[in-house]
Amino acid sequence: MRRWGTRYPICVRFVATAFFALLAAAISAGPIPASQPLERLREEFQQETDPVQRAKLFPKFGSALLAEMKKREEAKEFEGVLPLFLEYHDGAAAAYSGLAATGRDPGKQSAGFRELEMHLRKSLHQVNDIVFGMPFDEREPLRKPQKDIEELDNRLVKELFPRRSKAHDTPPSAANPHPQE
Repeated sequence: MRRWGTRYPICVRFVATAFFALLAAAISAGPIPASQPLERLREEFQQETDPVQRAKLFPKFGSALLAEMKKREEAKEFEGVLPLFLEYHDGAAAAYSGLAATGRDPGKQSAGFRELEMHLRKSLHQVNDIVFGMPFDEREPLRKPQKDIEELDNRLVKELFPRRSKAHDTPPSAANPHPQE
């Protein structure tokens, strides 16, 4: 007759040993540098010459910049946030101006415009969190770029979804369409 009671502790020891060996290997490998993807994305964004592809790259690059800003803000490295914030602002503005220079109508050919607008809309909350996470006296240099980003998003929405002309609008109905005599 076998005793199952002696096998259980052996299995537990084996699993525990394997777990701690993997944990030790992960710790000794060290952290993956977070700035490498940001540097690679920055280089790709700057080297891209096609305005549409550049605008499509901006959401990845912008998200990486926002993550780096948040990380520096949490580490209380506030002096490193402003340059990244301005780079984010300038990148969004450059992506938009490149698209606008093509002369394409965003309402009809929305590629690039749409991706840029969706990213900006999703990131506005993060941008506001970063501004309000800064010390009060260091917020002022971020206010104008923050407002510019909000205005850029509003401009993109208006260009992507233009209102119809007045000629196509239905005339207002009369106050009393069936007057009683």
